[in-house]
Amino acid sequence: MMQDSSLVQNRFSDTLRQAMRTRINVILQRRLTLKNNTTAIQKFVPKYINYLESKLMNSAKSEEEYLNPRDLEVRLHYLDREFKERSSSLLRSMIVSDGLSALPDSLITHILLFLPTKDSIKTSFLSTRFRDLWLQVPGLELHSRDLSDSPAIRNFIDRFLVINRGSRLQKFKMKYDECKHVYLFGIREFIAEVINRGVHKVDVVSTLKSPLTKPLVHVGIYKSKTLVSLKLANVGMSNHQFGVSLPCLKTMHLEDITYSHKDPLFIEKLISGCPVLEDLTVCRVFDDNVPVLRVRSQCLQRFCVKFGRDRRGFGKEYAVEIDAPGLKYMNFRDDKSDRVVAKNLSSLFMIDIDTQFSVVIGTSSSNLQMKKAIISDFLKGISSVRHMIISQPTLEVLYSCMEHGPFTKFRNLSRLEASFCTVLLQYLPHFLEGCPKLKHLTLYLLYLKDLEPENLELNVVPQCLLRTLECVEVKEVATVEKAGKKRARYIKRTKVSKHKKKIWIEVVRYIVENSLVLKKLILCFSSVTNSVLDISEALPTFTKRSPGCEVFNHLNSL
Repeated sequence: MMQDSSLVQNRFSDTLRQAMRTRINVILQRRLTLKNNTTAIQKFVPKYINYLESKLMNSAKSEEEYLNPRDLEVRLHYLDREFKERSSSLLRSMIVSDGLSALPDSLITHILLFLPTKDSIKTSFLSTRFRDLWLQVPGLELHSRDLSDSPAIRNFIDRFLVINRGSRLQKFKMKYDECKHVYLFGIREFIAEVINRGVHKVDVVSTLKSPLTKPLVHVGIYKSKTLVSLKLANVGMSNHQFGVSLPCLKTMHLEDITYSHKDPLFIEKLISGCPVLEDLTVCRVFDDNVPVLRVRSQCLQRFCVKFGRDRRGFGKEYAVEIDAPGLKYMNFRDDKSDRVVAKNLSSLFMIDIDTQFSVVIGTSSSNLQMKKAIISDFLKGISSVRHMIISQPTLEVLYSCMEHGPFTKFRNLSRLEASFCTVLLQYLPHFLEGCPKLKHLTLYLLYLKDLEPENLELNVVPQCLLRTLECVEVKEVATVEKAGKKRARYIKRTKVSKHKKKIWIEVVRYIVENSLVLKKLILCFSSVTNSVLDISEALPTFTKRSPGCEVFNHLNSL
């Protein structure tokens, strides 16, 4: 499954690529624990490093992006997750063909760790050697549909714990999609035992329509000395009445959690007890008993918040406050919080914003003024960001609140990806005026028939077009949704009108005729749109201000 690096086109110099492999090796060695740092695994590492480096090289659009050290760990994280997902199907075929037999026991048990426990058990039928090998796998992955009223389940759990009495478990994962067997076999006590055994990763997820309000996770989890990753979804959590101390926890994912008490500082106290927390995801619900989500952390690097359920508690107000000097990546999807505060984010590298800031159509003048102040302060709080992704609904709210007033200056922003419906394109120059160092611009164009202006006049030329902008991508996004809804969805066909042609051609003209240092212009339209726009015929009529600019006209399948 891993491709040979020698078969990959060498886009960058050997020196650069070897330096990248060295950096990847440092990161991988740091992630390997003493338990799984075996000789067999170390033999596998060099091949895996070559695989990761090749993937990074092929996905990078430029040498600068390839070498960027700020998001290297994040890129490796997603490549590693992709590799593990692809490995699952391959491992199943290896089990069938008995392709694992040539490997040492330590590597086999490590490989089986990535499979659900029921699939791991199947290897016991391969040969005498595999009969009890699955019991040495340092982890459990169970599913509610695999549980039954049979005493065999109890026997299995007891036997597994006896075999692994002297070892620490790397992971415990349980998923529920039915209520019948959720609380059988003293499962809460079993999870407590797993925690006491020094488990590294706990993942308890429920896909039920209603959350499991009775806490499944024992309170002992708040005092774990070994826990590195915690993911809970759609389950209840007990009160940490004796405090929180999670000295090793680096990743925490809380999704649709119902807290079994009414301590409004629950999450704040939880975060404060995690001194090395790096990655935090919180997906909120209206009845979570936490009106203010306060995130204060010196070491947090990645933060994602989502809050967009349709149902809302009457008279309730919500807020989110972020104070994280080390934060590098933020994904902000909070549509419902009335107050948003961002401060001390000087390390912020990338932000992905898709929110309407709880702005309601028909808001009174006094409330609108307050919203303007909140939005303005939020933009100032993230003003040091270098890479921004911003949705069309967010831009719509910004312009409706700020009108033609001054925008915050994003003085470090070098890369911008923005979704514009055509009616908002008239404000594009005003937004770009706040990005004096912008180098790469990606415009996602949405056509909303009922809201399109008759003409598009782009007269203001921001400084970034004259001095820094080197690459522009213009991509068509077809949508059947009206403005103000969530992100546009791709569809296979879109109606193209003469009016659309007029507006979009004007956008391309504006970029070509005003960008002095532009090196690359990439146009991605559907085949239908491309034929109507006649891009190839229109481009020669434009006055190209940057003689060295290359224009690429790609067809995009919507």
